[in-house]
Amino acid sequence: MKSSSFAGIDAMVRDGKVVMSGDDTAVVSAVQDALKAGRSVTFYLSLDQAAAFKAWYWSPKRIRDRGMEPVSREERERISSELGVRDIGPAYSNRIDCECGAQYGAFEFIEQGIAEHGKESVDAVLALENTYVLRVNPVTPAVCSVCRTTVIIGHEYDMTGKYGCSRSEGTVII
Repeated sequence: MKSSSFAGIDAMVRDGKVVMSGDDTAVVSAVQDALKAGRSVTFYLSLDQAAAFKAWYWSPKRIRDRGMEPVSREERERISSELGVRDIGPAYSNRIDCECGAQYGAFEFIEQGIAEHGKESVDAVLALENTYVLRVNPVTPAVCSVCRTTVIIGHEYDMTGKYGCSRSEGTVII
């Protein structure tokens, strides 16, 4: 491990974060344990670790039950052109209907991410080449971009090779 890596680890620990290292089996088991226990955790996984977890998590039944569908090329192009972020690449998302009639999907998720964290943070995640960011049981609710109410169904997504979400309790979060 390079000495610069230790400086990054030290800065993260100073900021109250934990850094964990282990073989792929141990890391994937930690992700599974957090999911099963209902804990809210963000993991920064290698692409191989993410692939192993997703193969276990995204069963055909779960994909169907959660309403996951490919994000269309048109929606990906809209994300790039209207929000000014790079193409998210192949991605999957559920689409949630708000009571006001609007829908919440990949575009609205990226839009909310920019509003809450800034475009620079979204760009940084999308620029990762060796890391898959996995949010397990996230507590941040989806917010309708039209009426600004909290959407009571959890949004789930998988941006292949970049960023994803998994939930233990099904899609209802409130």
